[in-house]
Amino acid sequence: MKRHWETHLYTYAVALSQGAAILPVNLAGMRAKAISKGHTEGQCQVVESDPMRFIRTGELAA
Repeated sequence: MKRHWETHLYTYAVALSQGAAILPVNLAGMRAKAISKGHTEGQCQVVESDPMRFIRTGELAA
C-alpha cells in the first residue's frame, strides 16, 4: 500500500495549501488526476476542507 505522501491526493493537498500561488485551472487538473488515479470525489472534498490535516496525518476523517 502506498504511503499517503506518495499519492495524487497528497499532491493535490499540497497544492491547495499554497493558496493563490496555484492557479485554479492547475488545481482543477490536479483534482481530476487524483480522481482518475482512483481517489473519490468525497476524498477530494475532505482534503479541500483541511489540506494541512491530510498532509500531516494522511487521515481522511471528516
